[in-house]
Amino acid sequence: MFPIVTRFPMFPILGLVFGILLLIFGRKLFWLFVGAVGFLFGLSIATRFFSAQPEWVVLVIALVMGLIGALLAVFVKRIAIAVAGFLAGGYLIFQLVAMGQPNLGQYTWVVYIVGGIFGAIIFALMFDWTLIILSSMIGAVLTTQAIPVPLPNALQVILAVILAIIGMVFQGNIKRNHH
Repeated sequence: MFPIVTRFPMFPILGLVFGILLLIFGRKLFWLFVGAVGFLFGLSIATRFFSAQPEWVVLVIALVMGLIGALLAVFVKRIAIAVAGFLAGGYLIFQLVAMGQPNLGQYTWVVYIVGGIFGAIIFALMFDWTLIILSSMIGAVLTTQAIPVPLPNALQVILAVILAIIGMVFQGNIKRNHH
């Protein structure tokens, strides 16, 4: 389970709201996707490096990172695509690996960076479909983590995969209907 969930009681509610929005509208609301990924990255960094600080400090850092991401998406789309791809790929690979191996120890950053590089490359090459896939997957992970009942890791992964597929199909249909 993501350590942020246990530290911030409102995270499951926000995770559910952001998760569902990303599952359904991730491609349409690119700025929300980039802002959500920036927020999650900021929350991860702030929780890791500022854990002794009051919760409001951690949340302000996360909100600032989310705001920077959303503004990048609106005003500097090319840079936002690379940054969003890196952050989304890193976050997603880290979460998927952490579900099977919760204590990554010194390899935490290696996993994040490898996932980030992969995400940035794929995002740059196939923007629309990568956005649909990554926003659906991150939306599925956030939605699954928001479930108030602890689930076995295998069930959590299965549920996340099912939700991601539903999100991809839904967003793919929206994309197809608008072309």
